[in-house]
Amino acid sequence: MIITITLKQRSINSKGNEETKTSVINLVDLAGSERLTDLAGGRNTVTGDKFRESVAINQSLSCLGNCIHALAEKANGRNVKVPYRESVLTRLLMNALGGNSRTAMIANISPADVNYDETLSTLRYADRAKQIQNYVKINIDNTDKIIQDLKEENEKLKKLLERDSISSRQSLYADETSKSRLEEEIEAIMKENERKLTELRESYEDRLNEEKQLKLQQENDEKQIQMETKRKEIETNPNLSNLNFDEQLVDKIIFIIRSGSNLIGKSEECQIQLMGPMIQDHHAIINRTKNEKIILERCDDDCRILLNGDAVTHKVNLTHNDRLLFGTSQLFVFRNPLDPNFDTTKSTIVTYELAQEEIASKAGYKLNNEDNSIEQALLNKELLELIPAVEEANAISEELEKMVHFENVLVAPLFLGKTGRKPEPHVQVINSSTGQEFLWSKDKFLDRMFLMKQMYHCYETGEEQWDVPLEQDPFEDLESECLIGTAQLYLQPLAYMVEIKEHLSISDYTGQEIGVIYVEVIPCDQNGNEYEEQDNAYVESPQELLGRSVSFVVKIINCRGLPNKFTEIYVKYLMFIDENYSISEKISISINPTFNFRKRFDYSHATQSLIDFLKEGILNIEVWGRQLLQSSFNSTVENEQSISVATANPEQSSKFSLQDELEKRGSELMNGFKMNGRVIDPNKQSVIVELLLLKKQQARMHQRIDNIKKLIEIAEKQRRKMIPIDILKELIFTTNAESVDEIFTRIFSDEQYYRMNDANNSTTCNIN
Repeated sequence: MIITITLKQRSINSKGNEETKTSVINLVDLAGSERLTDLAGGRNTVTGDKFRESVAINQSLSCLGNCIHALAEKANGRNVKVPYRESVLTRLLMNALGGNSRTAMIANISPADVNYDETLSTLRYADRAKQIQNYVKINIDNTDKIIQDLKEENEKLKKLLERDSISSRQSLYADETSKSRLEEEIEAIMKENERKLTELRESYEDRLNEEKQLKLQQENDEKQIQMETKRKEIETNPNLSNLNFDEQLVDKIIFIIRSGSNLIGKSEECQIQLMGPMIQDHHAIINRTKNEKIILERCDDDCRILLNGDAVTHKVNLTHNDRLLFGTSQLFVFRNPLDPNFDTTKSTIVTYELAQEEIASKAGYKLNNEDNSIEQALLNKELLELIPAVEEANAISEELEKMVHFENVLVAPLFLGKTGRKPEPHVQVINSSTGQEFLWSKDKFLDRMFLMKQMYHCYETGEEQWDVPLEQDPFEDLESECLIGTAQLYLQPLAYMVEIKEHLSISDYTGQEIGVIYVEVIPCDQNGNEYEEQDNAYVESPQELLGRSVSFVVKIINCRGLPNKFTEIYVKYLMFIDENYSISEKISISINPTFNFRKRFDYSHATQSLIDFLKEGILNIEVWGRQLLQSSFNSTVENEQSISVATANPEQSSKFSLQDELEKRGSELMNGFKMNGRVIDPNKQSVIVELLLLKKQQARMHQRIDNIKKLIEIAEKQRRKMIPIDILKELIFTTNAESVDEIFTRIFSDEQYYRMNDANNSTTCNIN
């Protein structure tokens, strides 16, 4: 589909002439290439009108591709002809593709592997298209004025002819001569107009572009000279070069350390001006002495500087490749070409990751570099990205007096409903004014971090409206509910139609137990009648359920021992392929809520995927609640009976000694999930489930052995030396006690049964 919009703008120029600017907008929705064969067999699956339409679409796209290829070749200096006339589509888009236009093309691609060929073709298409070079100029049309002038001239000539007309034949020659003269005059006027049009076509924009190109070339030459001068300065003088998480931004900011005193800070009088959290007006001084020693000292005690990860508290000598962190975000490497040990070919390459890992290590974050797995490498990378960002966020919060503190935490997989063993880095948000705590994912924190930096920039530049409403404040979390903890229930017994009644541990984000939850999962019939022991619902193998109807009831009875800072507590979970959560009612009691939440699940035809889910799946039960404010929390502590399972950490002030706090939190973070309270073993529930099944199977085997013993005792009393195999099979596969007694009664009280089996030569089992 092509939508063409033509715009015309008429105006009076500085000479008083009317001019018209014309623009044509082409909005094109290109059809994707049509697949004519199926992916599996390669057969043609499109016929009739659909086939002809698909062929036409593909032909048009092919012609467009040829035009784009030719235009790309032309842009590279080759003399090729662009085949615009091969299709209607390319003829319509001739001006948009290679004419006087600015063109934007959006390529839609798919990440699915089945669309690999289309995606690759589209990317190649786009790569060729971006090589096209168009030269744009304004379309100004002055012909309206010229046409009007010519019309006026024609009217004058007509009136002149009418006034001087001679009817006599004698004057015919003179009349013809006059007409010829007028025609010559008109022709001369037209030629003059053509000349003016030619001059107008050499538009002002072209001349302006030439001047711009000349000026740009001059500026580039000046920049080149400046860059060459600075390069020579860098090669011959000590300097500070920036490090950045983005490799494209490394070494983009370089400060030359000149002889004498070099003042560092955010004041305009500083020779090295830095901005950012915890950067003071006068932050540090670097002295370059006459004997080329480089000495660093801080201007005040509250000026934070880290040298190779250690805090700078007094004057220090800088050596080549030292890492310097000013404040919380300005990271530099010191390079000194005057150092005798300086050698660009052998010197260690200092990277942002290396510097941050050094800072993290000195602050107590011991990264696991012995584990060479991809998962551990990704975890280390995420931590190195989060650690400096959290420091910067805390510094911004302190300067803006937001009373919010951020901490790096490793979240246990159980808390996220995952079965892996690797934790995931998150950020804990502690609001000191309300006593509330929230857990942010890495992505959420980094998104908020951009807004925090923007707010701090407005504050730093003195804007009056730097503070924003509460709903827009990146330091605030307006979510009234938070995830208290999770519990995992292994469903394996249900695959054997065995009921589950368990007290499950509720784990918080550190993997510690913060409470228990009582859950029951009981098999039932389609009417909701729960199976009992005598109903003989047990199956030897889960595969026996394939194709049968399967029903069960999930009961979440209560929670015990939850932290007493929550209210409106509820539980929710997702069963099998459900898209919507099963959610209980909210209970206001914060410590020991009772839900009595019951829900039945019916599957009329058990599929293999359902059986696999019951055998190997885990039901992740989430406990949610709303955090009480600090005053409400204190009131709740006094009024409710507390069953303490895990104690909360004391509240911290947002005013803190940053380095000491980092060391403390770093050691806590990297010690895993053993800070406080009882640590939950993720394999505990699995072992309990397996023991439950083994116990059930063992009881079944004992029952069978007892039945066979009883059968043998009765047979010996009646002096029977042979027992039919059919009787043994029936007895082995019968688990109901009443059915067993019925078999015994039916067999040993009926002599005809044995005579019938003897007559039929039934297979028997001899008793020796």
